[in-house]
Amino acid sequence: MTSEPISIDSSVGSARSGWWRIARRILIGAAIVALYVQAWIKTEISVSSLVTGYHGMLDIIRRSVPPSTDVLGDSLRQSVVTLDTALWGATFGVFLALLLTPFAARNIAPNRVVYECARVIIGIARAIPDLIFALIFVTAVGLGPFPGVLALTVGTVGTLGKLFAETIEDMDMGPVDALRVSGASKTQVFLHAVIPGVLPTFVSLVLYRLDHNVRSGLVLGFVGAGGIGFMIFNSMQLFQYQQVFTELLVVLAMVLIVERVSTALRTRIV
Repeated sequence: MTSEPISIDSSVGSARSGWWRIARRILIGAAIVALYVQAWIKTEISVSSLVTGYHGMLDIIRRSVPPSTDVLGDSLRQSVVTLDTALWGATFGVFLALLLTPFAARNIAPNRVVYECARVIIGIARAIPDLIFALIFVTAVGLGPFPGVLALTVGTVGTLGKLFAETIEDMDMGPVDALRVSGASKTQVFLHAVIPGVLPTFVSLVLYRLDHNVRSGLVLGFVGAGGIGFMIFNSMQLFQYQQVFTELLVVLAMVLIVERVSTALRTRIV
């Protein structure tokens, strides 16, 4: 006789829970739709403008053909400058990120204060875009590739510092604990237990960042950081679309070569 009301209460509670789950899903769905609607309005997306504006794009393409051979030599030389900028930015950034990583990984950091400070540095480096850092360094040291190197260095520290630290936090701590028990110093633990355990992942991340730096180096040229990006910006300002076409072809070839080399190195090393 006492089991019936318990059964009724249980069924009522189950019904309420089911209705709440449905209502919650509806609310979440409505919130997502509202988010996209306001984003569509704020960004002023207009399909009609895109359709009616194709004449302008066709005109630019028509004026870009044939590509100008007058800037081919300069484009090739400046593409090398862009590659060099990306290379040095990645190299300096990797070095600084490796110095910062032991303090930014929770499982090997000396203490909580050091850990939080290292994470703040990485957070600042990641939060500010490379383009903003390039503008700051152009103001500080002048036009040319050097401010691009500095901007890419900071960006590399922010990205790789975070990824390196997270890789170490997810690693197997067995070898690390074994060396600690044997009396090894923190430097010895990092060099002989941590690095060997995460080296393949580190190499893959470094190659990815180098590939990213090449593309970022192109954009940084638009604010005076040198390289072929600076050439493209000047050509566009002067409406020299045939020169832009040549420079873009050189950029395409450079990016494809970097991707092939990066893939080959990753296959051999990782």
